[in-house]
Amino acid sequence: MFFASLRKTAGGLTAATVLAVGATVLAAPSASAVGSSACTKNIADTTRQITRWGDTILRDGPGESYRKKKTLFTGEKVRLYCRAYNKHTATYWYYGKNGTTKGWIDEYAF
Repeated sequence: MFFASLRKTAGGLTAATVLAVGATVLAAPSASAVGSSACTKNIADTTRQITRWGDTILRDGPGESYRKKKTLFTGEKVRLYCRAYNKHTATYWYYGKNGTTKGWIDEYAF
């Protein structure tokens, strides 16, 4: 009888634990798209050319944890609007537009 009661209690705790953990995972924030709201300094309307050898990734936000939106190559032009500093990687990220796609590019692309 004691073991049957213990088994029910453990089973109930397990279900409650799984439910709590599942809710926490669903509620956890992720790197979501960030537009120009993350900018810390506006840039006078300027167009720059990608000079990095290899591909450059246009992203949803100012950091490598953000989703890739488009791949840019050496010679392509980007219209820049502003920049933000990523303190975790100690790099500047620029917000701009290539064609009709807006996104973030790290400072080493230019």
